[in-house]
Amino acid sequence: MELSIFILGAVAILVLMVLFYSVRIVPQSQNFLVERLGKFDRKLEAGLHFITPIIENISHKVNILERQLPTQKTPAITLDNVTIYLELAILYRIVDAAKTCYRISNIDQAIITTVTGTVRSVIGKTDLDGVQSNRRHLADEIENELQIVSNEWGIILTRVEIIDVEVDAETKSAMQMQLNAERNRRAQVREAEGKKESMQLIADAELYTAQKKAEAKKITADAEAYAVQAVSKAISEGGQTAVNFEIQKIQANAVQSIGSSASSKIIILPTEILDSVKELGNIFKKL
Repeated sequence: MELSIFILGAVAILVLMVLFYSVRIVPQSQNFLVERLGKFDRKLEAGLHFITPIIENISHKVNILERQLPTQKTPAITLDNVTIYLELAILYRIVDAAKTCYRISNIDQAIITTVTGTVRSVIGKTDLDGVQSNRRHLADEIENELQIVSNEWGIILTRVEIIDVEVDAETKSAMQMQLNAERNRRAQVREAEGKKESMQLIADAELYTAQKKAEAKKITADAEAYAVQAVSKAISEGGQTAVNFEIQKIQANAVQSIGSSASSKIIILPTEILDSVKELGNIFKKL
């Protein structure tokens, strides 16, 4: 009886141990790799799984969350022979844990080494101005170059960003001088444009004044022409009498203008003017 109890207890313990070593619960953020007799057999994703004790075991627990490599400055030489230092931010995620564990021993260091070579290759095709103005394009090129290699390691690059671009002191001084020259050029262009606009406004004002003067002269000429036409009509209708009246009126106005002058002392009147004055006097007497 005691022997039976002992056997039952041993069997129960054995069953519990089998269950303990065969049941595996994989969290959402990890993948488990199972080896059968020392050889990779399968990958366990999130959830409840069973393995065969003794024959199978969990060889690796791989974190599949997105991770970022430590930022570091990578030296490179541009197409115009300028040495620069690029600071990159590289984010990646493991998509095939088996490749990551069985094809490469240090995935982070492998990516950093590949990044260094890729950056130098891509930057060597671009001049300094291109590096400064096309960071997004360069980052995309670097990402595409790295993706070819990273597929062999079971990872995917989710983001590659150029955080900073540093140059040596001499190049920085030359860039500052170039920037100052460009600012001076823009200032001179703006000043010249201002003067041009000012001269254009003055010319427009003078043209407007000339147009108005021309219009005024035209109006005066039209009025004089109308007056001449009216006189001509009166002459044609009134005959010599109307002509004599107009001449006498002009002579009278001339005499009045001469007499009102402050410098006039002696006035000599022609006989025709005197006759005109007498005739005007006779006309007023009759009235």
